Order: sequence, then C-alpha cells, then structure tokens
Amino acid sequence: MEGLTFEQTPSAPIVTPRERSPKRFFYLLATIAVAGLLLFGLFRILGSSNEPKKAEITPTPTEFITEAPTETPTEAKETPTPTKTPTPTANPVDSATGLDRSTLSIEVLNGSGITGVAASARDYLESLGYNVISIGNAENSDFQNVTIQVKSTQSNFLALLSKDLSAKYTVGATSSDLSATSSAEALVVIGK
Repeated sequence: MEGLTFEQTPSAPIVTPRERSPKRFFYLLATIAVAGLLLFGLFRILGSSNEPKKAEITPTPTEFITEAPTETPTEAKETPTPTKTPTPTANPVDSATGLDRSTLSIEVLNGSGITGVAASARDYLESLGYNVISIGNAENSDFQNVTIQVKSTQSNFLALLSKDLSAKYTVGATSSDLSATSSAEALVVIGK
C-alpha cells in the first residue's frame, strides 16, 4: 500500500467564524421593539372596548327642609298645624239639626286642576268644625262644581254639608252612596 496516496478532501465545509455585525443586532432589537409596541397598542385598544365601563357614582346633593313651605295667603288667616286639631271659629253643632260636624270625617279632593283648591276647602270646612282627615287630587281635573258623597250611614249629614259648602262654592251633585270601604265618611270633590 505504499504506492497509494490519498488525497484528502474535506468531507464538510470548513466554517470560519464570521464577524457579528452591530448593525444586524440593532435591526433585530428595533424590529422586536416595534412589534412589542404594536401588540401593546392593539391589546390596549381592543381590551378597552370589550370591558364594561364602570359607572362613576357621584353623590347628589340633598336639601333638607326643616319647615314645611307655606302658601302666601291673600288674606290674613291662621294656618293650622298638623299636630293640633284646628279650633273651629263656629260652633261645630248645627243649631237646626243638632248634628255635630266634628263627628263627620271628610276627605277633600281637588277636581279642578288648580293648585291649592283642596287645601283651601279643607281650611274652610275645618273652620266650620268638620273633621277633614285627608286632602289630595281627584282622578281627573274636569269637575265643574262641588260633588258631595256620604256613606249611607251618615246620610243625615248630606243636607248640612251641602248647605255649608253652598255658602262658598257651587254645589253640583250630592249622593249618599259612598263606598262602605272608604276611610272617610264623606267625600268632597272641589271643581272649577
């Protein structure tokens, strides 16, 4: 085997170490930074529109009224307080019939649509000695005259109540068919 010579051929290419380029490293870092910023911005925009917004609770200022507002009277009159029973200016007992007005409980409703009508009627009835237990608004405001209803058990008061209200108002319909379940014994609806 002496005469044979082998030529050596490299089986794998020989790699020589390359110089690392600083430009290449800088471009790689810049690309990663831009991609990160884009992803952050995308998640920020998409994430904020999918989250339900929390309502901010702002306190509403509350005004406390220590005294009840009073109407400005057109004439001087005493305003009754809710804790006292009003003192009638007239005798509550009718001299002609002997009926005691203070024993009849009355509900007064405003059927005119004009503010303060029920309160004015209450004051008038109380000045005669009647026991007005509540005031409010009627279901509609198209009543033309005063309507009076009493329970059948109190029908003896119908003529007296009608006479007393006629002194200040125009009385229209009167009846003694007020429901037995009504909290008052008489219902007075004040019209226009």
